[in-house]
Amino acid sequence: MVVRGIIGMMMISIAWASGCGPTEPPVSGPEGTYLLHCAQCHARGGEPGGPSKGMGSRGPDLSRVGSYKGRNAEYFAAWIRDPRSVDPQARLMPAFKDKLTEAQIRELAEWLAAKK
Repeated sequence: MVVRGIIGMMMISIAWASGCGPTEPPVSGPEGTYLLHCAQCHARGGEPGGPSKGMGSRGPDLSRVGSYKGRNAEYFAAWIRDPRSVDPQARLMPAFKDKLTEAQIRELAEWLAAKK
């Protein structure tokens, strides 16, 4: 019986450490859209939706992205819709014009522009 308890605790610890533990309740609005569609590439290691703690992510950090010159809601909306329309060299970022509604794109763009 003790062995089963130890094995059970080990399995829970492994699941928790690998990110398979309990999840937080879903978030709505632009943060929810970010977590669902953006965090897998843009969240830093250990952040919600991001890679395991200590690992890097593929996309740039967006925590202060609105502080860059010229990065306003219009810029972000165009980028989210179709990154290649803003920068033809944008190869890794997918277009979201067919995945998100225009309202979601605008809301997410305004949320990103406010990150200073």
